[in-house]
Amino acid sequence: MKQKNILSLIAAAALSLSGIAGVVALQIQPVQAAAETKTAAGKYGLIKRYVLPKSIRGTWYNQNAALSPMKISTSTVTSTRSKVKYAHVYVVGKVPGTGKYPWQMTGKLDKHYTHAMRAEKPRMMNGFKWMVIGPVDDNAHNMGMAYTRHAETIDGQKLQVLFEANYSGKVFAQYFTTKELAEKYGSENFADMTYSKAFVGTQITQNKPEK
Repeated sequence: MKQKNILSLIAAAALSLSGIAGVVALQIQPVQAAAETKTAAGKYGLIKRYVLPKSIRGTWYNQNAALSPMKISTSTVTSTRSKVKYAHVYVVGKVPGTGKYPWQMTGKLDKHYTHAMRAEKPRMMNGFKWMVIGPVDDNAHNMGMAYTRHAETIDGQKLQVLFEANYSGKVFAQYFTTKELAEKYGSENFADMTYSKAFVGTQITQNKPEK
């Protein structure tokens, strides 16, 4: 496929840099919009912008400069790690007149999804609630990432950490509120999280998440 949307590029970059071969693929669980049952879905299946949780919004830093910074706003994800700098997150429905979701269209409409991502239903994985977003195009079944944020206490400090994981809830990247914190603690393994084998961390930090 000639054109990739931001999630395909972000995921590929993150997985390549972390040494992960691929993301665990599960059945896609798109957010269902009431509008989809009353009227035809939006053009190309993009029904409306999805409002991302306030808990994951902000500017986030990773110890790897190629993954940082990542900015998450109300409905948009901006990243420096690909040529496609931003993408809007949508509630995605079936493409009008086809009875199919965009990722079931085998590349026919991919050019319309360069700056689009899909929102999925939140998932409970490894004891945490994760926000899942992924590409809209026909790479959707292979790509997708989950995000959760909570406080971790380390060296006497309570730090807000944004964890990025695959569909099984295994962390392959973690982000902090400043570049300095990311460089200092980016490789820490927090005891309450489940990490991918490819995550390069240090000793397990024995702490519990702050509520």
